[in-house]
Amino acid sequence: MEIFKCKYLGHENEEIIGFCLNQNCQKATQYCYECLNTNHSEHFNDCIRFNKMIEFMNEFIQVYNQQIKQFKEISQQLQNCFEQIQKKMDQEIKTLENISQQLLNQDYLTFKSQIHNIKQYYSKEKENQLQQQIIQLNNIFETIKNILQEQKKVDDKFDEANQNDIKIEVQNKQNEQKEQQSIIEAQNKFNEGVELHKLNKYGEAIECYDKAISINPNDADFWNNKGTALKNLNKYGEAIECYDKAISINPNDADFWNNKGNALGNLNKYGEAIECYDKAISINPNYASAFSNKGCALHQQKKYEEAIFSYDQALSINITPLRLRLKGKPFLIQFPYS
Repeated sequence: MEIFKCKYLGHENEEIIGFCLNQNCQKATQYCYECLNTNHSEHFNDCIRFNKMIEFMNEFIQVYNQQIKQFKEISQQLQNCFEQIQKKMDQEIKTLENISQQLLNQDYLTFKSQIHNIKQYYSKEKENQLQQQIIQLNNIFETIKNILQEQKKVDDKFDEANQNDIKIEVQNKQNEQKEQQSIIEAQNKFNEGVELHKLNKYGEAIECYDKAISINPNDADFWNNKGTALKNLNKYGEAIECYDKAISINPNDADFWNNKGNALGNLNKYGEAIECYDKAISINPNYASAFSNKGCALHQQKKYEEAIFSYDQALSINITPLRLRLKGKPFLIQFPYS
């Protein structure tokens, strides 16, 4: 069976685990684990997992079966009442027909014995009684009609809510498509900037990165690449601002910290640079470039033994001619040294 996947940006392809049953919720009805903790946090208890949903369905079925049974019983009781009333009316008609026939047959003595019935009809006591019964039955009928109307209102309300849910789903899908299109557009601009970057066209690359950032400002790589392009233009302060932005989005990327350290090193802020290299190394203990860059910063602080130790750490991970020269006879070049 195909797994139902989430479509929300940031946690797309997460497995859908249930549906939200809150009538006032404007978010997508289906939810994954991430949706549950973000979009539906205010009505957590109305979010029902698939296995629990089956239990609810069975409970609803039981309730409806019980109500159907009650309606059938009431309907049967009403039917019995109608039959009794109709039977009584048939008897009344039969009595009147007999009395009328007695009169036609001049059977006055028998007719006289029925005079009390004729008095009831004459005084309209019987007619009024029947009319009262009809009124009461009409009241019952009106009550049933009201029940049906109220039921229709409820059904219409839920139909309207269902239509709203469909509209929300359509709107969410349209928004998702727009977001996906924006992501593609931003990525294309970023890729264009990368190619310009490779050609050392840093100014043009920055323009592409800026366009990508304007579309999707929450992509850390966009900010990081812009920072590197600015660093290559010796705009170290602006580069650091970009690296800080990338780090704020993803603080666990060792490259961002290493790049920021390089920009700080070029501003002769060696202590701050070393803190960045240490952060990069704590994230990736096998980051050879961060060790060698830290060694160069320590050398600038004339902490030669510590610098040699950092070079050794870098060489233990990956030996390069430049790192060997730095350890044997350090010389000054622009950061990064590795």
